[in-house]
Amino acid sequence: MGSLSDIRVLEFASPYGAYAGKMFADLGADVIHIEPPEGDPTRSVWPFYKDKPDREGSLKYLYHNTSKRGLVLDITRPEGQEVFLRLVKTADIVIEAFNPGFMESLGLGYESLKKVNPRIVYVSITPFGREGPYADFPASNLTVSALSGWLYLAGTGNNKPALAYGEQAFMMAFLYAASGAMAAFYDAEATGEGQLVEISMQEAVVTACENACQYWDLEKIERRATEEIEAGRNVYECKDGFVSAMFSMGDNRYLWDPFWQWMNDEGRPDLAEIFGSDDFRGRAYRATDEAKKVFREKAEPFIKQFDKIYIYIETQKRRTVCYPVNDPKDVYENEQLNYRNYFKKLYHERLGGEVVYPGEVHYLEKIEWGLKPAPTFGQHTVEILKELGYADEQVNTLKEGGVVIG
Repeated sequence: MGSLSDIRVLEFASPYGAYAGKMFADLGADVIHIEPPEGDPTRSVWPFYKDKPDREGSLKYLYHNTSKRGLVLDITRPEGQEVFLRLVKTADIVIEAFNPGFMESLGLGYESLKKVNPRIVYVSITPFGREGPYADFPASNLTVSALSGWLYLAGTGNNKPALAYGEQAFMMAFLYAASGAMAAFYDAEATGEGQLVEISMQEAVVTACENACQYWDLEKIERRATEEIEAGRNVYECKDGFVSAMFSMGDNRYLWDPFWQWMNDEGRPDLAEIFGSDDFRGRAYRATDEAKKVFREKAEPFIKQFDKIYIYIETQKRRTVCYPVNDPKDVYENEQLNYRNYFKKLYHERLGGEVVYPGEVHYLEKIEWGLKPAPTFGQHTVEILKELGYADEQVNTLKEGGVVIG
């Protein structure tokens, strides 16, 4: 039994994914994932299990919906709305990511739901907020990243902005949605009254950009993710990939001196002499274009001759900072993650095989995560209707009318 086993969450399927509900489900909450009759949009999102397109095989769907129960329900129909309102009476939290006004048009907005259940916490996730000049604009991870400033910061120098891999804008919004929902839930526990929790994806991502303001305030540097601020602080090519180094940090020599001393230990006293000079040991010179040029011409070829793990081990011995840039295979084989049994395997009967999942994002000493496979299409529809008091004949009528599937 998980730590949130007394909480019920109703979560609507969304093209943005369903990570907020996953945070609750994997910690034991009863999360009911509600899909329309045409199915969750993420069911058709690549990549698929073993590269075979299948409604049950989208890896995005499988990951975002672990440990949930699945209900297929048409809430645009009066009969479907009645089912949903019955569910709301039993629930603590509703999470939706529809366009602003959609739920209100069905009579299922927060003001309507709180009449049915005054304690309900209603979480609304939208690209730009429920009000304002952009409120009705459609959006993608790319457009939200662009309008938040995230895209610009990921670029390099005078080059074009770059999009970070994965749907980072969506993921940030979902994390804020989960934490906001939890805060509102505990307030409802204390006061007996729920509330509307509004999440703007744009605002969530802008919050993550505040580090850029600090760089400007403190150092008058327009910080971009892969721009070389000073020599020895960048991503460098090595024999089998790349390493991310921070051999310099301001005027602190504790990171820089071990770097050039390592060069000497590797039989390159000529390089140690250059980078151990008084000029290079000072941050002011390392930030110059001349120092960056010397580093590129002298130090980068030195780094390039070694494997990334060897570089990591040798720099760790000397207490300076240089880490491998891991690809997905490296991450899966990482000895630290495997020592902690981070990756979890779940067998999917419908797929006829195991799927490997990222594991816990936090560990609770007394409570284990109850990771379970994502629900198949309509897997728990009948079970949930029976819990709500629907008789077999009523369930069959709803199924025959296309209101539910399962």
